[in-house]
Amino acid sequence: MGLDHYLHLVKAYPVWYEACAGTVDGFPLESHRMLVHYWCKNNWVHHWFCANVSEAAHDCREIEPQPEQLEQLADKLEAWADDPEALPPAPDKFRGGFCGPHPKDGNYEYYRDQYRAEAKDQAKKIRKAVAWLKAPLDRKDEEYRYATYRASW
Repeated sequence: MGLDHYLHLVKAYPVWYEACAGTVDGFPLESHRMLVHYWCKNNWVHHWFCANVSEAAHDCREIEPQPEQLEQLADKLEAWADDPEALPPAPDKFRGGFCGPHPKDGNYEYYRDQYRAEAKDQAKKIRKAVAWLKAPLDRKDEEYRYATYRASW
């Protein structure tokens, strides 16, 4: 257990639209959910979502970041890859059990730098997700797109 957190994209279809996304086991689909990225104990990214999108993220509630917010996160991740101070760790307020290394831990910098080494690749995935969110819709009146972030302990 510990901090697991996910960024998803959702392509949804209103329930009143008959020819939705197809069926699974005889039940109509109302949405497709795609995983952009899964983080494990990356309290720096979790803190960013709590501080810049909604503190509700810390309560394991699903939040919906806007494309502009995701672009800001991608910028932060790219900067963090080069500057360890660009993305601060989660303060105790946003820390739960097994939330990743604490700045007072002896191995803090080692683990932080492992997360930083992956930051530019994560930023690329997030930018791709933003482009998808901003792309013209296939069926303007019958679908909508959004992103979700959810943490769990």
